[in-house]
Amino acid sequence: MVRVRLRRRRAKLNVPEAAGAAARNRAAPHAVRHRGDGLVAAYAVGGYAPYLVRWAASRGLAPETVSGISFCFGALAAVWFSAGSRDGTIAGAGLLYVSFVLDCVGGGLAGAAGTPWAAWPAGVLGRAKEAAVYAGLAAGAGAEPPGGPGFAGNAWAAAVAALVLLSVRQTLDVSYASSRYGGRPRPGRLRNEVARRAVRALALPAGERFALIAVTAALAGARVTFGVLLVWGSAAAAFVLAGHARGAFARAVPAPGSADR
Repeated sequence: MVRVRLRRRRAKLNVPEAAGAAARNRAAPHAVRHRGDGLVAAYAVGGYAPYLVRWAASRGLAPETVSGISFCFGALAAVWFSAGSRDGTIAGAGLLYVSFVLDCVGGGLAGAAGTPWAAWPAGVLGRAKEAAVYAGLAAGAGAEPPGGPGFAGNAWAAAVAALVLLSVRQTLDVSYASSRYGGRPRPGRLRNEVARRAVRALALPAGERFALIAVTAALAGARVTFGVLLVWGSAAAAFVLAGHARGAFARAVPAPGSADR
């Protein structure tokens, strides 16, 4: 008679609510530190933002709620920037940093919950918040003494130019991502994480933009902020456009020996 030994298998978790909570807890540490983030999002926020994501998830906060709170902090930063004083720009810089941290938390909640549709209201609020910050900086530039460093022309024209440059750049990014070239995975050539994120930072993502605004506005004033935004933004747009063209060309030209037979 053959003896059959039964192995005990661990029972699977089949409770939907508990399974979803477990998945969110596992995904939360990685949701705010994405591979494509720059240096600011990864190292100035990513170290403690996962704990904020867990706290917000345990309180039942939705990504849209966190995005709305982030917009309020950004609007307050714009109000302080519009004062044009050194204390106002320092306070605005701090509020803008808190707003970016909340953006990362909202993105982490959306990624952990598996609701990519939540990125649409967050994107709209993010663009409106950045436009409000530019308007506050332009209003505050009128209170700066004439003849100072930075952009010497009309600050409102510089603010509109920086916002248009950002909008064109983001439109190109979305168009490339939705094309047949941008949808294909592209292997990264840089294996070092810091080097990869440093290259990403050259494209001036949101974290680097907000850090640039906060530091230059607090130290040198709004006119210097617009000057750096226009120069770095133009270079970043050319850098990103060259990368898109290179990626599309590399995928359009077949490799040697890969022709169809």
